[in-house]
Amino acid sequence: KGFEEEEEINIHSVFIGNPGTGKTTVAQMMGKLYKSMGLLSKGHVHEVDRVDLVGEYIGQTAPKVKEAIEKARGGVLFIDEAYSLARSNDDSKDFGREVIEILVKEMSNGEGDMAVIVAGYPKEMEHFLTSNPGLKSRFKLYFTFSDYLPNELSAISEYACTQKTVVLEATAKKMIDEIIIEAYRNRDRAFGNARFVYDLVDQAKIALGLRIMKDTDPTQFDKEQLETVLFSDVEKIEVKRPKRLPNLPIDEKLLELAINELNHMIGISNIKKEINEMISLVRFYRESSRDVLNKFYLHTVFVGNPGTGKTTVARILTKIYKALGILERGHMVETDRQGLVAGYVGQTAIKTAERIDEAMGGVLFIDEAYALTSGGSGSLAGGSDFGNEAIQTILKRMEDSRGEFFIFAAGYPDNMETFLKANPGLRSRFDKILKFEDYDSALLYKISLQMLEEEEGLKVNEDAKAHLVKYLDFLYEYRDKYFGNARTVRNIVNDIVKNQSLRLASIPSEERDPNIVSLITYEDVATLKLTHDDDIFNKKSIGFRKKSGAGE
Repeated sequence: KGFEEEEEINIHSVFIGNPGTGKTTVAQMMGKLYKSMGLLSKGHVHEVDRVDLVGEYIGQTAPKVKEAIEKARGGVLFIDEAYSLARSNDDSKDFGREVIEILVKEMSNGEGDMAVIVAGYPKEMEHFLTSNPGLKSRFKLYFTFSDYLPNELSAISEYACTQKTVVLEATAKKMIDEIIIEAYRNRDRAFGNARFVYDLVDQAKIALGLRIMKDTDPTQFDKEQLETVLFSDVEKIEVKRPKRLPNLPIDEKLLELAINELNHMIGISNIKKEINEMISLVRFYRESSRDVLNKFYLHTVFVGNPGTGKTTVARILTKIYKALGILERGHMVETDRQGLVAGYVGQTAIKTAERIDEAMGGVLFIDEAYALTSGGSGSLAGGSDFGNEAIQTILKRMEDSRGEFFIFAAGYPDNMETFLKANPGLRSRFDKILKFEDYDSALLYKISLQMLEEEEGLKVNEDAKAHLVKYLDFLYEYRDKYFGNARTVRNIVNDIVKNQSLRLASIPSEERDPNIVSLITYEDVATLKLTHDDDIFNKKSIGFRKKSGAGE
């Protein structure tokens, strides 16, 4: 008889698991089950993903979502990789948010007669469910789909053979099982489970067909021979394919934008030269069909003091790799010791692996990477520190997943040398070391003008420029190894802009013409004193040394 209409039964579900673990199949079964229970009128499954739901422009998303909902009405709306609707970079302009809002409204106050099932990887689904305050409470049922065990995958291979009308000869079956066990041991979260097994059977069947066709007289084979996969057929299955560049054309537009962004940076001429040479070399290898990933590791060490442009260049270089087709996704995940190291035995490897998984297809940028070898707070003298566990995990993944992601490790010169010596395998894994020199006072002045004029849209009069030159010369002379370079300049520019705003606030609004509003005068920079009593020397960790009698 089913349930009474006034009863509210929450049948929305979350499916968590890797590919090929049966999520879609179970969704189809649940649709039929809910229909038989009187909870759904049709019981069909309408499967969608982000592409089916998110529009490219404002106003396109809502109609697509509503259309998908109506197609699923009476059955199940199955959203695969639902986490892609909630971008982790908190981009407020992303239309995936709109999809989530419409779904929450539909599940709360919609017409009903529909079950929503969302599916994806564990960590990403956790972020998805917390991306909207009302989302998590709308789902009552949670199902975790574990990877199939080798014996289960073996049974699936037998079922797949039945479906595809082939039979595995005993030695062929044994080899299939060996392939499955090896793949299971080396699996990551992208392991295809049942899909992987079905692909094996497909390849074996193709090899069987090719063997029969090569025979001088295929008509001599009986039905059993035409359906039997031999050991020699399984031998032809390609399981571990060499990791090569994805077959992506060079994105000339993105490459031009990234190169322009790099060249627009002030200074770092040595870095620009190295990167441009690398671009030429990679382009040549790609044009001549040579394997770039086996010619270079492309893992890179960024060495330099704070504010020398390491992170900015890392982001640009990531774009360049994406444009060249070296990276499939071309994103950069930024982390540090805290993001990799856990507090208990065994947890660090898991935490580090999660960061690497996030960076797959892109770059993992480890800031202050030397902290992994310093022991953090408390184990400098060779005590038990989990930083080494993180390094071991990173080294293994750099080799096992070669070409699938890159590591950019950044830090101070002396510390990074210690980092590279901490483990025999570290230095050999990094193909390139980019050295970022401190900006001299002339470059610091150029950076300050770029920030004021290009970013803030202001003009600087000659008196203000003259004082700024003297002030930056003074700061540069008394810098130490912790000098903030462009970061210090950013603080100075912020102070100048604040001073200008305070000055303008004292002028009656009717007297503030555009020329006055857009001008930096000596009065705005006069607070920058050529003395060690200046505020900039008293800010924590700025990095200046005092010289006896200087500035007094």
